Amino acid sequence: MNEQIKSLEEALQLSPDNHILRLMLAQVYQESSYPQEALKHYGILLEKGEQHDKALVPAGLIAFETGDITLARQYLSIAQKLNIDAKSLEDKLDSLKVKVPVNSDESSPTNTFADDLEIEPSIDFSNVGGLEDVKKLIERLIIMPFKRSELYAKYGKKAGGGVLMYGPPGCGKTMLARATAGECKLPFLNIKIVNILSKWIGESENNLHEAFKLAREKAPCVVFIDELDALAFSRQKQSTNYMRGLVDQLLQELDSIVSDNNDLLIIAATNAPWDIDDAMLRPGRFDRRIFVPPPDETARRAILRLHFANRFADSLDEKRLAKETPMFSGADLEALVEQGVEMVIDEAIMSGTEPPLTMKHLEEARAQLQPSTLDWLRRAKNYVEFANQDQKYNDVAKYLKSKEPKKYKI
Repeated sequence: MNEQIKSLEEALQLSPDNHILRLMLAQVYQESSYPQEALKHYGILLEKGEQHDKALVPAGLIAFETGDITLARQYLSIAQKLNIDAKSLEDKLDSLKVKVPVNSDESSPTNTFADDLEIEPSIDFSNVGGLEDVKKLIERLIIMPFKRSELYAKYGKKAGGGVLMYGPPGCGKTMLARATAGECKLPFLNIKIVNILSKWIGESENNLHEAFKLAREKAPCVVFIDELDALAFSRQKQSTNYMRGLVDQLLQELDSIVSDNNDLLIIAATNAPWDIDDAMLRPGRFDRRIFVPPPDETARRAILRLHFANRFADSLDEKRLAKETPMFSGADLEALVEQGVEMVIDEAIMSGTEPPLTMKHLEEARAQLQPSTLDWLRRAKNYVEFANQDQKYNDVAKYLKSKEPKKYKI
């Protein structure tokens, strides 16, 4: 380490709030090929809100060169907001949008996310049968803070923030999120995994940022992130660094480092809460969790009624069938009805007649099906028994003690 660095370090110890001195030290570190030390001092300046015009771009370039693409993008975003010339950093990041191998004529896809934005959701809680306890919890955690924002503000509580819904697949988490937006009469943005993940270096992080950017432009808005475990898979469980940048980017979006999230109601859903990075579940992020169980009997009746509509049928009894399908998810019930319809179509082809769909067909289909929720609940039971020290899965534990799970000896 050269004498100039030593002298500047000693001077900075005596005068730690001398921002010009710190900037000089960062620049000398950078010129002397000590990128991490330079980035540390640039970062301190930026945290203190000092020397943006001289620190942002160099810090971004160092982050880029050391492989922290997410941080480089963050610094570029701030520079652009402050109208600081950051073309050198922008060019570096743009150079990443080149696919390694296969066809050289492929170009990077563009995601506007506008197609996934519902300005006026077509459903509300009246379209969601059953799940009354879940709806009451959503009302308390999400809807009331928005509808009575002046009351919450009086006590220093802001609307917005993140809520995580978890439970077996096919149990209506997406529908509940859309219905929440409908209850609030807010735009609904569904951030789909297929529109985020990309084969391009750095593009997944950029796609995620663009989705949140659109949500902030449309705020107040409900943002729904499905399959959160795919976007925020635990970094401790990752065997490579490929997805770490995406986890970091989502954390930055949730923490609102460069933007205001106060008017965003962020709802995420997952079938695998145990695979989500712990940092996502800390206060201010997805610290409020809602267990969405398999539909109860009332909900199953409503779902079956929906699937019975507009069928050529005779004397279908949704009440009886709902009672005979404990633990069936909404997707399971749809499959049951479709399988019954296939049976009656086969009968029509074989007999040359056109018989109606009856309970006989549906009961035969029921005999061939098992609820898909059982595997999830058995796995969840292991977490309840052996990994519930922080009581994250108390709602699951309570559900497993209820009447329907006991029928299957879960």
